[in-house]
Amino acid sequence: MTDKPAPYIDSSDYLQAIVNHNEHPTLIIDTQYRVIMTNHKLLGIARKINTGSPSMHCYEITHNLSKPCSGKSNPCPLQKVLQTKLPVVMTHTHFDSLYNKMFVEITATPILDGNGEVLHIIETFKNVTRQSKIETALRESEVRYRSLFEQSGDAIFILKAEGPQMGKILSANKAACQMYGYSEEEFLRLSITDLDTPEHAAKAPKRIRRILEGETLRLEITHTGKDGKVFPVEVSASLMQIDGRKFVLSIYRDISKRKEIEGDRDVLIRELQHLSQTDGLTGLFNRQHLDKRLTEEMERARRYGSPLSLIIFDIDHFKRINDSYGHIIGDKMLQTTASVIRDTLRTTDIAGRFGGDEFVVILVQTDIGIGVQVAERLRSRIGQELVPVREGQTAGFSISLGICQFDGAFKRAEDFIAKADTALYEAKRNRRNTVCKI
Repeated sequence: MTDKPAPYIDSSDYLQAIVNHNEHPTLIIDTQYRVIMTNHKLLGIARKINTGSPSMHCYEITHNLSKPCSGKSNPCPLQKVLQTKLPVVMTHTHFDSLYNKMFVEITATPILDGNGEVLHIIETFKNVTRQSKIETALRESEVRYRSLFEQSGDAIFILKAEGPQMGKILSANKAACQMYGYSEEEFLRLSITDLDTPEHAAKAPKRIRRILEGETLRLEITHTGKDGKVFPVEVSASLMQIDGRKFVLSIYRDISKRKEIEGDRDVLIRELQHLSQTDGLTGLFNRQHLDKRLTEEMERARRYGSPLSLIIFDIDHFKRINDSYGHIIGDKMLQTTASVIRDTLRTTDIAGRFGGDEFVVILVQTDIGIGVQVAERLRSRIGQELVPVREGQTAGFSISLGICQFDGAFKRAEDFIAKADTALYEAKRNRRNTVCKI
């Protein structure tokens, strides 16, 4: 059986058929830029085509130029192929038939003769306008990002989010270098846990896992600089993805000054609160705060059925003391009385200056039997005190005390105080320097 001869195929027809089946616009040129063959898809990127003209050149079709492409923006593929005799890929700016600017990736492949010289070149065009715009946008975005990254006054880190090196520092901006004292090269050898103080370093992996789950973390922690100095920072950390890979973007702000201001503010608030509650002369609570605390303790005693006793006392013949020795000596006796109260009472008890030479003591969870013992102890201690009145001369003084116990019938603090005041009146009416209960 003999093989049938293959049907004759004209080589130009065969080549044209191949060119027409190429999915991208294609043309074949000779070494003089003359167009030998094109496919119909070239119409999509060319401004005009008239391949019937024997003088049609590639640069006339694709660029509407009168001479070959040149320069850095549109280098000539033919010249590159003739130099290297190898395929060349480059991107050109083209204009379509509607004069729309477009970016085209050109692949120029040489067809060599038997001596290895370039005979023709096949140029294939791929429209990469959309891709080019995306790449340009990405580059512009990267420039903007890098500008923000470097110009930010806050320390910014990009951290590895997954794997055994979770938390490793991959990038740090200039502000981070200034804040922590490390160079960028030193940062790249560290993990974020190297900056954390020990109590926070142990929690870092858990926090990164929360970020990977989509949570944006905002918290205040403490960090350590290269010099070992510990300072508070405010953290904002979130997930970022680049080319499908996950990273953590962390922004740290040094809040040392803010904390210092907040601390000063808190101290000032406490001082103002103390002043609003305290009698300036004795340092004990003032009347307004005593009324408030007595109301609270009455409510607590009523709710839980716990005992509560109240002592009211004043200095015997205080007006006579002021008249004899002057108000400065009278003030010293008031201050001495306050000192004895602080030394005698429990920390749970509440004492204050009610006005003039009158003092109030609230005995928390104390029945009147124990309350009388406390009152007698106060009276005895005051009786032992001596106050300098003149050079080489001292004077003692005494107090009279009234005490009563909360029985649940009192509706207001004034009622409770009034009953204790009745007991004080009885102590003074009898013989002073004594304790009277009611």
